[in-house]
Amino acid sequence: MTDTQTDGRDHTLGPVDAPVTLVEYGDYQCPYCAKARPVLEELIEKADGKARLVFRHYPLDSVHPLARRAAEAAEAAGAQGRFWPMHGLLYENQEDLTDEDLRSYAVRLELDLARFDEDLAENRHAGRVQENRLTGEQDGVRGTPGVFLNGVPYGGRLEIEALLEAVEEAASGTDGGSGVPVRRVGPESLFDRFEDPIGEICSEERGVNNKTLKRIVELAVEIAREGREGRKIGTLFAVGDHEEVLVRSRPLILDPLAGHADERKHVKDPDMRETVKELAQLDGAFVVADEGVVVSAARYLDAASDNLDLPLGLGSRHMAAASISRQTGAVAVAVSESSMVRVFDEGKVVAEVVPEVWMLRGYGPYPRP
Repeated sequence: MTDTQTDGRDHTLGPVDAPVTLVEYGDYQCPYCAKARPVLEELIEKADGKARLVFRHYPLDSVHPLARRAAEAAEAAGAQGRFWPMHGLLYENQEDLTDEDLRSYAVRLELDLARFDEDLAENRHAGRVQENRLTGEQDGVRGTPGVFLNGVPYGGRLEIEALLEAVEEAASGTDGGSGVPVRRVGPESLFDRFEDPIGEICSEERGVNNKTLKRIVELAVEIAREGREGRKIGTLFAVGDHEEVLVRSRPLILDPLAGHADERKHVKDPDMRETVKELAQLDGAFVVADEGVVVSAARYLDAASDNLDLPLGLGSRHMAAASISRQTGAVAVAVSESSMVRVFDEGKVVAEVVPEVWMLRGYGPYPRP
């Protein structure tokens, strides 16, 4: 890895006099930032001295509540000359970012623990994290990773070949003076032009955790493909803004999930996923909290909306999905008995997923215009 240094108030990798500067606004709970990290670091190694990387914090507080504290821990490590090693540990351990976890990483990096603990206890680096966030907002960042190349939002994929080509063009001035094509750093919807149907950035615009939404779409695809006991079944998930969804719904039967501990009801738990598949045979919807806990099942969504613009042939389940996504901050995922999975945001179908194609390619969305 290229030598590391701190340039003024920015943490950088690569030569200080490199002709091309990439700035990444990142969040330590964002899975897309974690995927981008090794790619961007590899880029600096392979760019032959033509590029340097600047990292700035952009914690998405409403969807990633531990990201800001993790950013403060990275700065506390940086105060002891160990920003980049801590940066790597945080991204490699995104599921473990409690204060106890952060301290364990400080121990692993052999930091002065008394100083590290005091820095976090007194929020000594909170101002710097907030300064980064505000700078990002001024630059137009709305999601992470927000990547800029010589001050212009990067327009390509976060892949090494595309990035190397962009760096070469910027370094040689062959981009026609117009910069690189603009990369959206705030999505028009949760589904954008990239292959990943959840998008390649995390965003606060709807307040829905992309990781949770992706898990629900994967679960919906499994239900659409497998059915139960040889018959196809349909179901519905409302993801995010769960308190408002509960207000706008009512139980059809005694809630089968009531009384169980939240840690047992997380959608990432294999037992919970199988439980959801069984309960999907009941009428009603699942209500899923932003952090991934399935808080309720078998609910009737009492959220009728007028003037919904839906394709012909979609039934009451899809009407309910569209309505709840319009009236609340939730995103709805509907499984039809014809084995199609549709995602609704702000009252509209934003994606259709063909399960067989999804399983074949890993993803298989057909975003709607």
